[in-house]
Order: sequence, then C-alpha cells, then structure tokens
Amino acid sequence: MKNNGMIISKLFRNSVISIIAAAIATMLGIVIDGIVIGRFLGADSMAAYGLVTPVINLATAFSGVLATGAQIICAQHLGAGNKEKARRAFSMCMIITVIVSAVMMAVVLIWKNDISVLLGARGKSAHLLPLTSDYLTGIVFSFPSVLFLFEFNSLMRLDGDANRVIVAVVVMTALDIAGDLVNAMAVHGGMLGMGITTSISYFAALVIMLLHFTKKDIIFTFSFKGLRLKDLTDIITTGSSSAIGSASSMLRNAALNQIMVATVLSSTAVAALGVVNTVFSFTSSTMLGVAMTTAMIAGMILGEKDRVAAEALIKVTVKTALVVGALLAILLFAGADLIAGAFGGADGAAMVALAARGLRIYALSIIFYGFNVAFINYTQGMRRMVLSGVICFLDNFVFIVVPAFALFRILDSDAVWWAFLIGESLNLLTILILAGVRKHGIPFRAKDFLFLPDSFDVPEENLLDFSVTEAAQVIPASEAVGAFCSEKGASEKDSMMMALFVEELSINIVQHGFTDKKKHSIDIRVIKLDDGWTLRVRDNCKRFDPTEWIKLHESDDKTKNIGIRMITGMAKDVQYLSTMDLNNLTITI
Repeated sequence: MKNNGMIISKLFRNSVISIIAAAIATMLGIVIDGIVIGRFLGADSMAAYGLVTPVINLATAFSGVLATGAQIICAQHLGAGNKEKARRAFSMCMIITVIVSAVMMAVVLIWKNDISVLLGARGKSAHLLPLTSDYLTGIVFSFPSVLFLFEFNSLMRLDGDANRVIVAVVVMTALDIAGDLVNAMAVHGGMLGMGITTSISYFAALVIMLLHFTKKDIIFTFSFKGLRLKDLTDIITTGSSSAIGSASSMLRNAALNQIMVATVLSSTAVAALGVVNTVFSFTSSTMLGVAMTTAMIAGMILGEKDRVAAEALIKVTVKTALVVGALLAILLFAGADLIAGAFGGADGAAMVALAARGLRIYALSIIFYGFNVAFINYTQGMRRMVLSGVICFLDNFVFIVVPAFALFRILDSDAVWWAFLIGESLNLLTILILAGVRKHGIPFRAKDFLFLPDSFDVPEENLLDFSVTEAAQVIPASEAVGAFCSEKGASEKDSMMMALFVEELSINIVQHGFTDKKKHSIDIRVIKLDDGWTLRVRDNCKRFDPTEWIKLHESDDKTKNIGIRMITGMAKDVQYLSTMDLNNLTITI
C-alpha cells in the first residue's frame, strides 16, 4: 500500500483556479487601462503608461513580500496544527500592510514629477512628463488594495473561502472597464482619470473580500494580542524571493526602457514595450497563480515534514505549468496581431506592428517561464531562501538584461524581445544543472527536484504512508497499521487500538464523506518516534471533526466507536484542523 498523491493533486487543481483568478485580478486593471489608453488616448499616453510599469512592479514587490511570506508562514503553522501562530502572523501582516501602503502613497504623491523623470520622461521623451505624472497620481490610490488583494488571495483559500475571490474579480473587472470607457469617451479625464478609475475598481474588490472576515468559524481573525517582531521577520525573510523578483523586474523594465528610448523609433518602441510588458503582466500573473499555489501547499508540507507529499506536489506543478504555459503560448503567438491591435488605433500602426512582433517572440518563452517561477515558489515555500532568491534574480534580471544589451547593436529593438526567450532558457538550464549536481547524475524524476535535506522527513523504515479510496480498502488498511505498529515495537494493545482507530475513522469518512459521487481519498500516515507515535489522517471530504463528534455523542452507547474514543482518550495531543477544504487530524500518542 502506498500514498497515491490524489489529495495533493486535487487540492492543487482546486486551488489553482481561484489563485490564478486573484493573481490576474491584481494586474487586470492595468491591462484594461493599457487597452483603453492605447485605443483612445494615443501613442504618447501609451508610452507614459509604459514608463509607469516599474512603479507598479515596485508596488507588487512589497505586496509579494508580505503576501507570499504570510501565506507560507501561515500554511506552515497550519500544517503543524498551530492555529494561534497562524493568526498571529496574519495580524502582523495586516498591520505592516497598512504602514507600507501609506508610505508608498505618500512618496509617490510628493515626488511624482521626480519619479517620472527618473522613469525616462526626459530628453527626447520629456514631453511625456505630464502624462506620466498624471497616471502616477491616479494609480497610486490603488496601492493599498493591491497589497491586500495579494494577501487575501491565498489566505482565503487557506480559510476555505476561495469563491469570494472570483466574485471580487468579476466586480472589479466590470467597474474598471466601465470606468475607463466613461473616462475616455465622456469625462475626458485623461491619464489621471484612467488611474483613478482603476483605483476605484480595486477598492470595490477589496471591500468584497473584507466581508469574509465577518463570517464565523474562520481561521484568520485579527488581534493585537501576542504580536511579536519575530513574526514580521519570518514573513519578510520568507517573502524575500518575491521581493527580489518584483524589484528585479522593476529594474529590468527600467533598463529595457532605456534601450527602447535609444532606438530609432524611440517613443514608438517604448510604447510597444509597454504593450509587451502589459501582456507579460497578464500571462505571468496566470503562471504566477500556478506558482503561488505551489508555494502555499509547500508551506503546509513544510509544517508537516512530508516528503511523499512534496514529491506529489512537484509532479502536479510540472504538469499544470506545462499545460497552462503551452495554452498561453499558442494563444499569444496566434493572436499577437489582434492583441497588439487592441492597444492602438490607426495612428499607432507602427507601435502595433512592433508590439506584435515582440509578443510572438515572447510567446516562445512562456512555458520556460512557468517552470522557472514554479521552482522559485516551491523552494520559497520550503524556505530554501538563498536558492530561491538567487534563481529569482537570475530569471528576472541578469539573464534578460545582459542578453538585451549584448544584442542591442545587432538587433535594435528586437534584442529586447529575444532576451526574454534567452533568459528563461538559461534559467531553466541552471535549475537542471543544480539538480544534476545534487543528484550526481541526470535529473528526470520528481524527487530529483525536491532540494530537501536528508533530515526533512523521518527515516523510511519508521514511516507508513498510504491512501484509502474505497470501503473495501478499509480493513486491509487497518491490518497494515496494526502490523506496522507491532513490527516497530508497540504493545499488542496499542497496536490493536491504532488499527481499530484507523478502521472506525475510515469507515465514518467513507460512509459520510464519499456519498457525493466525487473522487475522494483518505491519506493515513503513521510515524514511529523515539518516545511514541504520531498518526495523521487526512481526507478531502466534507468537514468532520472527530473530537467534536465525540463531545456531541457522549451520552450514546459507549461500546460504539470505541477505537476513536480510546485513542483520543489515551493521546498526548489531538489536533483537528480544517484548511483548504481538507480535514486534518493529527494524534500524538
């Protein structure tokens, strides 16, 4: 008997849709702005829009630190069964988010003109200064919402409220489209109006998400009680790879803007890069949704120290990244003219042609990017921070900017487009080399990419880990647990009680949780410790807390469910946690 990986795979697939939606949501308003600006406000406005991209990257850098750091730390605490630590980390994240967003807004509003010049609105592009400054002024009010939306994205999945994210996305998109069109066609508010309408739509989405915290029985509740500076340190340290990614993306875009400014076409090239960066933000958000799902589940696995689950996670991540990346690449390559055309009218024909060429070349790199960002987020979720940070910096800056500058005099603006493909290819090659060095051979299996220390899990001989997917497997599962415990030195009574517990609990789960005609699985994990035993039972059925069940049925026939009653009675610790729509029961004996 062995673990079939079904629960991790199904959890990943169920989670990735809502997380992709939320990740896209944080950039969707920017994409809509780009289309409306290009169609109605002209090439200069589109160029100014492109210049602001590094500032938006900076905002996502801060949100990436807090969102990813909080997500992984909270998932790790929940994986270890500690809700109080998860709540404490959540509360600290909320406090620092308010402070960071307020500082960011103040800095941009006070020095908006200086920032615009620094971004490239000078020299031959000096006429873009008022437009860039206006857009900065309007979009800066979205920063608090962007930060919170990133954070609530995964935290709500941990808290079992993923559908709310989808509702918020729909409302935000509708408001932004309507607001942008009204601004461009009726109000004529220019770049300032474009930024303000986006900020309003983001705020509306945030309000919808905040309603989650009015619900009862949620994991994450805010409190000032017990806050520690170490929680903030853990969040920032764990989220550092996201900061490196967003900050290096900002530097990359600023560097590539300088290349485009130096080309023969100048403003046209900058505007074309703005289009490509906008589409890149959309596609990368989709792939980042895959990666964020990986990071979240990796954090939970880290708390549980479960190597089998980590291997299952690698497998489903690679498959999903391949499918989603291939689909995006095909759609982008085939629809490059149509997509680029959406950003420019007749007076922007040169920009559209240049952007379409860039999109086709960029499309070739999407699958590589998906693998790279998934690996970065996996190692981040496992808190391999140095490895994650180095790969992230290489992927987002070094491997793209260096080829772009090296090829600029040969390929002109095309050097930028080819740099994306070259960079992602080099980064994937780097990961393969590192895995090969670690393995001392050619890496081709999921476990070759775990990058976990040998001490991560208990020795294999002290572990029994398998899955039950149907009623007929319950008795063999019970017998396997009893035999394993007996073999590892447990008394006859303890072996019998562990077997009986697994039998009765599994029967309850099958009878009450397998009735909806969906595919379900029960993962049973028994660990022999130096001073006792740990038993974990996990299933993806409807919520069922055995400890609460016992309390509700104390007056019933004591001879029924004796295994559940006796095991929980003799246990040193019993922890039940419902997170990510999974029932997790961990018993220490």
